[in-house]
Amino acid sequence: MANFLLIHGAWQGKWVWPAVAAELTMRGHEVHSIDLPGSGADDTPLERVSLAMYAEAIARAVKAIGKRVTLVGHSMGGIAVTAAAEQVADQLARIIYLCAFVPGDGDSLASLSELMPPGQLPPVQTQADAVSAQTHPASRVDTFMQDAPYAVASWAAPQFRAQALAPMITPVALTGERYSQLSKSYIVCTRDRAIDPVLQRVMAARSGCVRIKELESGHSPFLSHPTETAEMLHRLVTEA
Repeated sequence: MANFLLIHGAWQGKWVWPAVAAELTMRGHEVHSIDLPGSGADDTPLERVSLAMYAEAIARAVKAIGKRVTLVGHSMGGIAVTAAAEQVADQLARIIYLCAFVPGDGDSLASLSELMPPGQLPPVQTQADAVSAQTHPASRVDTFMQDAPYAVASWAAPQFRAQALAPMITPVALTGERYSQLSKSYIVCTRDRAIDPVLQRVMAARSGCVRIKELESGHSPFLSHPTETAEMLHRLVTEA
């Protein structure tokens, strides 16, 4: 069975993963997750947070597991896991992108976001510190988890934190010898309101994802459809 390392997206933390982790564990997998610097319970000052810091944190976690890892990146986490893969490609079994941004060489989350149709970018507001951004509380449920149970969405919405901007605007540098040699798969969330599903399909295809699955879910399938999400992850690592 696989050794999963689950990486969350912007504004969130590893608190999004317990339901999916439990389902994967029941299927016989080993499951790990971390808070990226400045996210979740991690108290790194946001002015210090960088994409390189994200990559280093993921690389440390991969090395600590000590086995070949299946790296899963959600949303902005796709940028982070791609950057980390350059450092630890030889210790990865595969990467799975879950309704995530997938950069090519020189891409950033900001540049990929420009490919979305006008008016489809999530409503966010740059903070007074000019180094971070936050989602609008009134729009979190409708944008990120419109299909989650009411109680789950009500629990999750207040946990969104300010997000450092630097990892969003920093281009990713990739080589042909490491990242491109990894097996990659993608799960498109067809009801996603945060990342256009058409853009998800485009990023998956151009990045060389050998398997592309579709899940009828909004942007937070770990909250709205944890069993289905875990089953899809399970099949991606066990089926030929």
